[in-house]
Amino acid sequence: MSEDNSQKRWIPDNPDGSGWAEVDWMSAVRGSRYFYRHAELGEEARKLRPLFHRVVTRLDTPLLHAPHENTYFVPSDRLADFLSELALAGGEETVWHVEGCDTPPDEANVSDLPATP
Repeated sequence: MSEDNSQKRWIPDNPDGSGWAEVDWMSAVRGSRYFYRHAELGEEARKLRPLFHRVVTRLDTPLLHAPHENTYFVPSDRLADFLSELALAGGEETVWHVEGCDTPPDEANVSDLPATP
């Protein structure tokens, strides 16, 4: 199907180009719906993100005497790489939740990180 034909069939829910669509790809949330919208261009979008993300993971294995929750403070420009590292590690540590964080605690030492390559 040509680009022109596919765009003619695409009718968003709302006049601003936003709406809801079915999750139709292999996913843990297949069968649910996701919200879509027209987004800001790259540089503007980066400015709108929080400076850091607080990523909480859970480590729950019979090898430990008690489950552990680990909290990482990750610069926004490194979040995708960090989450990929966790997924690729394939271990017992799973992502528990992720939230924006503008000011991590000093103890996190994120100001000491080397510049992004």
